[in-house]
Amino acid sequence: MNNKPAHEIRNGGVKVTIWLNEDQGKTRYSVTVSRSYKAGEEWKQTTSFLKSHLSKLSTALAQAEQWIAEREPAAAEAQAA
Repeated sequence: MNNKPAHEIRNGGVKVTIWLNEDQGKTRYSVTVSRSYKAGEEWKQTTSFLKSHLSKLSTALAQAEQWIAEREPAAAEAQAA
């Protein structure tokens, strides 16, 4: 099993991770979102976002949507062959 993401998009402390999922011969993509922040000397991650993060999150999600859209036709063609 491959646990590596297919792609990651970062915008400041916001990260969108794209995962490739293959199930019953179908290829699909899913995404997870997170935000990094520093608490003292330690870096942490959260899935909570403040209003000030939403613009960066929106931009990163739009880039993820575009990245997936560019690959979906190729995945569909490969499955049909």
